[in-house]
Amino acid sequence: MDRMKRTPIAEQAPEVRAKNFEEVCLGYTDEEANLEASRCLNCKKPRCVDKCPVSINIPAFIQKVKDGDIKAAAEVIAEASSLPAVCGRVCPQESQCEGQCVLGVKGEAVAIGKLERFVADWTRENNVDISKKAEPNGKKVAVVGAGPAGLTCAGDLARLGYEVKIFEALHEPGGVLVYGIPEFRLPKETVVKTEIENVKKLGVEIETNVIVGRTITIDQLFEEEGFEAVFVGSGAGLPKFMGIPGENANGVLSANEFLTRSNLMKAFKEGYDTPIRVG
Repeated sequence: MDRMKRTPIAEQAPEVRAKNFEEVCLGYTDEEANLEASRCLNCKKPRCVDKCPVSINIPAFIQKVKDGDIKAAAEVIAEASSLPAVCGRVCPQESQCEGQCVLGVKGEAVAIGKLERFVADWTRENNVDISKKAEPNGKKVAVVGAGPAGLTCAGDLARLGYEVKIFEALHEPGGVLVYGIPEFRLPKETVVKTEIENVKKLGVEIETNVIVGRTITIDQLFEEEGFEAVFVGSGAGLPKFMGIPGENANGVLSANEFLTRSNLMKAFKEGYDTPIRVG
């Protein structure tokens, strides 16, 4: 094995993927994941962990992949992350964990994101439940927004024993994961919905079609609903316009609206009545 070179990963051929919305990257097989994990140097001072926004114990989970104990690898990741199948696909690893990998100095960094995705996908495909949590502590927390921030916060709090309820303005939870990232990069039915279900398995309740500030106020959450804290993860859902002539014309859409119509409302599919114009 050439330790300096990354284990190749299968992808849809360009001429095939140009004609569908299915995921481009096909993921590692068991053998490929083991081979890639074997490249990790298991550094004494792992810079990859320092650069991970949620401080996943990366060498520890990769060691478990090396050992062939994928359930244990999933448990290591779950200590720090509620959304591994999402993060393994869409985190900017090249500037975070992988950007600090020692092997990347003279060769190619360990494919940490692809290994995280492999572990998360294996967990889903084998119906492995890793939802461990502390005893209930009797405290209630409200979370505004079921996007990545809200889901992560809710998952972490639920593991610590809090009773958590998420209020989501749209008709579906997921936030930017469902409306902003295209299907070929992040499959909604298999990946995003499973991650949301995993958060629910921890006891988190999600109520959709609730606009906090309109349907219910934060004061009401405290005074009438009995919540002791509120986390606001309302996201970046509103576009900024430039204030130039013609931006209100028919057919001119903000990126947010275009993505929402296409990803959440399936405007790209034949037979859907969501209007969209692609020029």
